[in-house]
Amino acid sequence: MSCKALALCLLGLLALSSACYIQNCPIGGKRAVLDMDIRKVGPAGSEHSKPHPSLLPTFFPLSPEQCLPCGPRNKGHCFGPNICCGEELGCYIGTSETLRCQEENFLPTPCESGHKPCGSGGSCAAPGICCSSEGCGTDSSCDQEMLFV
Repeated sequence: MSCKALALCLLGLLALSSACYIQNCPIGGKRAVLDMDIRKVGPAGSEHSKPHPSLLPTFFPLSPEQCLPCGPRNKGHCFGPNICCGEELGCYIGTSETLRCQEENFLPTPCESGHKPCGSGGSCAAPGICCSSEGCGTDSSCDQEMLFV
């Protein structure tokens, strides 16, 4: 009878534990749920702040999330794990300013930097510069006036 009691106790402890079982794990694990809020709400009053999706009317389509800010004074945005570009900064590739961009790999939702498409699968990152997640190059279609349109 003690074997049955021990098995019952272990089963009870297993049911009360907060482990992620195969059928109920969130995508990216338990910590990913906390990381999702990084994209949803930026610092108060910043241009990156967004209302929580549940506060938006359902008839407005949600756009892809803005990539994490990076660079000096967070004036740029990540364009890849080692690329940080901004209108005022230009681009940093593989420097200490891009370390924050490596966090993108651990967030469960994709992001989008820049808005004007250029090159082959890239978007305008800085005046005259087109970047994709693989790298950057010069592109005359990324002029100052139409950079983020």
